[in-house]
Amino acid sequence: MTATGFLTAVFGPRDAVLDGVLRHSLLEQGMPTIMVDDVGGRVLEFLTRLKQPKRILEIGTLFGYSTIYLARGLQPGGLVTTLEQDSVAAALARENFERAGVAERINLTVGDAVEYLVEMESESVDMVFIDGDKRAYPTYLKHAIRILAPGGVLVADDAYADYGASADDVFDGAERAGVHTYNLAVGRSTQLFSAVLGTRNGMLASIKLPGGA
Repeated sequence: MTATGFLTAVFGPRDAVLDGVLRHSLLEQGMPTIMVDDVGGRVLEFLTRLKQPKRILEIGTLFGYSTIYLARGLQPGGLVTTLEQDSVAAALARENFERAGVAERINLTVGDAVEYLVEMESESVDMVFIDGDKRAYPTYLKHAIRILAPGGVLVADDAYADYGASADDVFDGAERAGVHTYNLAVGRSTQLFSAVLGTRNGMLASIKLPGGA
């Protein structure tokens, strides 16, 4: 049984809101099927509920599927800032946030993620989710460690792309190299404690250790 099959067997099918978001985005709007799977989405919501962050940064919105999961897990007063370079995808994401009833918990910014990260204050967020340009993963990591508060959670999707083992094996050599560099850097970092989460494409999750500035 696959992880997705197990999820459905235990918890039932995805809810009507998420199903509507997927149908509208994939079937009606023709967006690529490269969003997190439902296993990954549930993991993100679980981590958000567990950590109870006030400030989350997401790198790579696409049509907002993972963002909705993150926003659902927020406590009152929490905010997800999500970064997307594609204005068309961003416009669709905003529609989906309204559809899912979480728009007031999300700040979507359109533009270059690295340029945004450079301007962020150190230790200013409690959780970072990376699912953007795979080639830029090492750069994202450098900034993520800096902007995370001690004890903050860092999660990167598509960890298995390093080995060509992801279910959505659509990554080119440069993208795989970016993920490979990221994985090795995380695994060897003295600033992070990390573990692999067995989603469809693999998530590499880390906690920033005290003193890991």
